[in-house]
Amino acid sequence: MATDFMEKLGTERDSRAPQHKTQGKAISIPRRVLLFAILILFLVAGVVWVAVKAIHTLGNSSNTLVTVGLPLQKQLLEIHGEQRQAEFYQDLARILPHAGYEKTFAKLIAHEQTILRTIQTSATAYPALSSALEQLQNSLNHYVQSAATTSDLGHAAAPQIPNTKALVEKSFQQVHRAMQNLLQQQGEAAAAARDQAVELLYALVAITALLSLLIPWRVATALTRPLRDFRLALEDIGAGKFTHVASDGPQELRDLARSIESMQARLREEERLRHQFLSQVSHELKTPLASARSGSELLLSERIGPLLPRQREVLEIVVRQVKELYAAIQEMLDMHALQAQSLEFSPQMVAVSEILDDLHKRMRPLTEKKQQTLLCSSSNDKLEVYADPQRLRQILSNLVSNAHKYSPAGGKIRVHAMSDEQGVLFQVEDEGPGIPEALLERVFERFYQVPVSNSLPRGTGLGLAITRELVAAQNGWIRIQNRSQGGLQAEICLPSSAQKAPY
Repeated sequence: MATDFMEKLGTERDSRAPQHKTQGKAISIPRRVLLFAILILFLVAGVVWVAVKAIHTLGNSSNTLVTVGLPLQKQLLEIHGEQRQAEFYQDLARILPHAGYEKTFAKLIAHEQTILRTIQTSATAYPALSSALEQLQNSLNHYVQSAATTSDLGHAAAPQIPNTKALVEKSFQQVHRAMQNLLQQQGEAAAAARDQAVELLYALVAITALLSLLIPWRVATALTRPLRDFRLALEDIGAGKFTHVASDGPQELRDLARSIESMQARLREEERLRHQFLSQVSHELKTPLASARSGSELLLSERIGPLLPRQREVLEIVVRQVKELYAAIQEMLDMHALQAQSLEFSPQMVAVSEILDDLHKRMRPLTEKKQQTLLCSSSNDKLEVYADPQRLRQILSNLVSNAHKYSPAGGKIRVHAMSDEQGVLFQVEDEGPGIPEALLERVFERFYQVPVSNSLPRGTGLGLAITRELVAAQNGWIRIQNRSQGGLQAEICLPSSAQKAPY
């Protein structure tokens, strides 16, 4: 039977292999980082380009001031000085025509024109200044021509001299204004470029500081949050719970989510097959065990003949072992039914005093074997709880059985019920050794057994797991804690009315 069943399980496992669903492509983490780095690179490059451009403007303006503006200013001052000297010699030439002052005048004017041509070559990049220099050159030419005419015609042409002199002076003023405007414009451009460069450098520092905060934050949100969800999902899977794993985010995280989902599907299928196998084997075992139990109890009752003391002792051991095996199988079946959500519940209003009286009658023979005292009490005789009577008896019986097993001979086991804000609170206390704090939560895990001395009987490790599932299925909670005076205390809270238990 078992071989055929395992072969069937293998066939079903192969046919139920999880199928991966094709999902849309997502951007991988390296590609996201690369795109983000390229974006940052373009942003920083843009700021740096504008800053470099401003620095070039500052350099060009400074270069204009140093290499063009100041030398031109000096040369114009020299030309203006020579013009004054030329006018002086020209006046002397009119007074002393034959003293040679005309040559000195002509030489000075020629030198001025030579310097002006040099200046015009340097100022071709500046239209306003170049135009003013050209106007000055023309004025000097007219001035020279007027001076030559005066020399040839004598005093008859003398009135033209003041007009040309005034024109030259006016041209000099225009050149000076053009030079001043050029120096002012270049100075303002240099100041603006300097301010812009400083602002852009500040902006670059601010962007760098912002990116130093933005990048870790982006990494934290893109990675740590999904990884935290994965960690919680894996913890749930480790605790025997199946959960949905979000498949958003980078491609690597989506692949990981699909792997976890595939693992869950496989585990779910393995769990289903295991429960199916357990259920079938348990049902197959219960039938012969029931027959063995009935036959042993019939022999023990001596209805079919008396027993020798040694025979009775052996038969009692057989009956006890059969009962324990039968109870273990029943626990496995109950756990299977709870996990498959097929265990039926019939919640109703139940008198707590009746439950406690029945518990005391059923469990007293067990506790009396170790001379233990079982005390069952309630804070109110009219106290009622909304629960399934059969399942509530099973819950309390499991807790009292554990207390009986771990409490010393002659100890006391107390079961007390009281009204609570959340419903009805049941407390089961014993005088045993307690449980290490680190293992208090693990006692509710399936098949887990707290390490104890070899003298204590070992169970299946399903009692407390079944108890928690039974309590949770009735909208209640259970917790276990060590008592300060020694021993263990289990607390169960169940609804006190149907309104507090939305089934």
